[in-house]
Amino acid sequence: MAVLRERLDVDVPEGCGACGSAHPVPDCWLCGWSHLAAARAAQEAVDAAEAAREAEHFALLAQITEAEGRVDELAAWVARLRAAVDGYPAGSGRSRAVELLADLLARDAAARSTTRGRPSALARVAGVLAVDADWRSGRRAMPGRARSAELAGCTERAVTAAWSRATGLGWAVRTEAGRRLSLAERVETGRAQDRACYDLVPLHRGDPAGRAGYVPAALAVLADLVEHAAALLAAAQEHLDELRARAGGWVERREAARRDELRAAVATTVERVRAEVRASIDGGILFPPHMVSQGEYLSSCSYRGLVFSPPTAPAASEGRRSRRDKRASRSSTTEGRTGWPGCAGSRRAQRPRPGQAVSAGPRARRARPQWAGWAYDLARAVQGRWVWLAGVPRARVAATLGAALGPDWTAEALDAWVRRARFRPLLVEPRDPLAYLRAVLEDALTGPDAPPHPAARHTRHQRVLAAMQADVQRERRDQARAAEDQRDQAAVRPGRRSPAAETALAAIRARTPGHLRRADRTALLDAAPPAGGGECEWPDVAPPGGGLPPAPRP
Repeated sequence: MAVLRERLDVDVPEGCGACGSAHPVPDCWLCGWSHLAAARAAQEAVDAAEAAREAEHFALLAQITEAEGRVDELAAWVARLRAAVDGYPAGSGRSRAVELLADLLARDAAARSTTRGRPSALARVAGVLAVDADWRSGRRAMPGRARSAELAGCTERAVTAAWSRATGLGWAVRTEAGRRLSLAERVETGRAQDRACYDLVPLHRGDPAGRAGYVPAALAVLADLVEHAAALLAAAQEHLDELRARAGGWVERREAARRDELRAAVATTVERVRAEVRASIDGGILFPPHMVSQGEYLSSCSYRGLVFSPPTAPAASEGRRSRRDKRASRSSTTEGRTGWPGCAGSRRAQRPRPGQAVSAGPRARRARPQWAGWAYDLARAVQGRWVWLAGVPRARVAATLGAALGPDWTAEALDAWVRRARFRPLLVEPRDPLAYLRAVLEDALTGPDAPPHPAARHTRHQRVLAAMQADVQRERRDQARAAEDQRDQAAVRPGRRSPAAETALAAIRARTPGHLRRADRTALLDAAPPAGGGECEWPDVAPPGGGLPPAPRP
């Protein structure tokens, strides 16, 4: 290269013409590769944005698929409810759910001992069970607890209580218990839990005459379920439309027309059933209203024929003030809607509250704990020293420390004693900080060594140990005394008869006449076989001249 430069007589600079460096520099536009790095970074940013856009698009498609499945499921449920309600006047087999629900209402009314109390969600949950079961036989009803709560418009706890009530009335029999599936079953079925299965009682085993009067109430319950399911379906469709709009889609005119037709059909069905129920109530077909005196508190009893509870007014009393004079009422300010027979929970009736009078004396206050004066300061210091207790309420930490320690403890002394008494180090992030604090105090204060300050937990531990030791010593002493008594009874004392001889002599006295002399009794005792030994068993005496016994050889 140098020879070529000499021949060409060209003055070529040794370094870069832009930065003058002899080696490539990343920041230089001429000899470096900064433009390549910038281009690569820009391309990576574009790729990352495109990947995020694709991930968001696929997540949106997954949500749309899930929303479509929910819409289809709710549409099928609405169609099933409408088939049960609309098919009953024509005697269709798919309306078996109406008769099954009427049978449950009859059983529940017969088992009730009072009409007081708020209506439960039994009718709505049973309606979901009846419609979910096989319409041919009324078996294999397994809607699930969460799904039943959603379709019935109540809580899962109310669903559990309603299932228990239906089973207790003999209306439903649980054939399969719900359980959590194993890993292999989850992989095979694709779900984590197995639903409970119920078989409903066949109609021929019920009372046709008894359930005939509850058919309007069952129809009203199913009509409310239809209306509630239609509202859920409308909400699911709106959610689906929103997701489709985000994805750039739209709602077709045919689908919108089908939705309008379904909503109109549902409204027509609900209005027709409610009109029939009103006619049944007004005509006296269902039950005549049973009015009681206004002095008795009465909850809504719509399934008994009462559209709403009669207003009750507390008796006016002079010289007594009510708490409502100063405080706002907890009752709802909206006027209750009229309820339909048998429909518990969907139509709330007016429930006036009785008058609340001020008690004669103040309520007794709860005694303040002894640790209330010092435990909160200790808890604040301990939370500042142990970071894993920062998220626990201070009152709970104070109660835990106050029940285990004493007023002389400090955060530094507690930390030092815990690290000394426990051979394991403290956890940094325990799963349950309060339970871990109890376990740490239990380990540190129940050991053999005494803590530096008096602690209530250590004192209780010492008392328990002392009681256990006293019980052990008492048991050992009782065992030793019993052993001594047994040895004293079994031992033969000089000049006295053995227990066996006394027993034999008592038997001889019992079977011989009383005029026998003592010598005769003694002779009979000596002649008796030595069962447990005679009088006193003397050792064998060596005859004279026998000499000393031989000494043992070494």
